[in-house]
Amino acid sequence: MQLQYAEAQHTSLTERTRQVLILTVGAVWQAAYELYAHSAAGRQAGLSDDAIATLAGGGLPSDLSNGEKVAQRVARALSVEHRIDESLYREADAAFGNRGVMDIVFLVGIYHTTCAMLNAFGIPAPG
Repeated sequence: MQLQYAEAQHTSLTERTRQVLILTVGAVWQAAYELYAHSAAGRQAGLSDDAIATLAGGGLPSDLSNGEKVAQRVARALSVEHRIDESLYREADAAFGNRGVMDIVFLVGIYHTTCAMLNAFGIPAPG
């Protein structure tokens, strides 16, 4: 929990971008509680209900900013292919800079751990 707190306090990413990343990872893991909790957080960060549903279903919403789309593609690539190709890395670097790319990778890693714990212990979404 201290690691998650430190990430949130020191990130260069916007809250919307963070929620895009978290929902993208949650979709890959099909982590019900994570998707439930961060759907609400995504709404608070200004994501539309359609964008949240698309992210939670593993897709790329059309109503995201260009940077948010790049972030989603990076999170998805890391989560599914376990790497980022050079072209996508260059797009991410242009959109977020070195620090931002590192912040993206760090947050994706944190939520892989979070989703692994939620799924390992069968934590369901309420209702």
